Amino acid sequence: MTGRGPRAPGRRQDAILLVLAACAVLAACADEPPTEEPPIPRGAANVFISPAGEPFHAEAGAAYPVDQWFSRADANHDGALSEAEFLADAKAFFQTLDANHDGVIDGFEQDAYEQKVAPEILPRVGHLGAADIAPLPGTAANKRDVDNTDKPVRRRGRGVTGAAVFALTPEPEPIASADTDFDGKVTLDEFMAAARRRFAALDVDHDGRLRRAELPRTPAEKLAAKTAHGRATSRQDAPRPGGP
Repeated sequence: MTGRGPRAPGRRQDAILLVLAACAVLAACADEPPTEEPPIPRGAANVFISPAGEPFHAEAGAAYPVDQWFSRADANHDGALSEAEFLADAKAFFQTLDANHDGVIDGFEQDAYEQKVAPEILPRVGHLGAADIAPLPGTAANKRDVDNTDKPVRRRGRGVTGAAVFALTPEPEPIASADTDFDGKVTLDEFMAAARRRFAALDVDHDGRLRRAELPRTPAEKLAAKTAHGRATSRQDAPRPGGP
């Protein structure tokens, strides 16, 4: 009976080398640090976050998207938001976030909100500078108005962070801030109570109606106006061709 002869030493060595090379590649991959999220493109953050926490986006250079939210929430299209319309808008967004429809936004659903629905609220967005905010069309025509009303968004330390950069209220995380009993969950009752508090804070004349012109500008909107004004001033101050 004829048997197979021993394997050639060269093939065995090649196999060992391949295994060692694969191990080296795997070890190198394990040592690599996790990749960071890509930064927001400069001039691309034209975002509004509604009082309920819902993000609205517009193209860089387009009108600030606060009007998208206001027009939709104004169900009877009378140019003002009643408390009932404001609360209905908040309830609709709660139901969107409550993926399993159990009447509670739990920790997993909050994570989904922060990571997928509104990643703008993540801490890195709190360090946005003027170059990261999209200038708005037709803004900052009046320098005195800009100088008197705008406050810069601080890049580090205390200041406006998270959702508050793009929102009418100063809450960095509008979903988590509704969790008043700190149990890691937000019930519909808690969410609606937060909506009532936000409506009261925005209704500065206490007439039970929010008109578009009465709403404050968000820090992002202010910063966009300041950026647009700065660019316009730079163009005006630039030396003209053929000048001295």
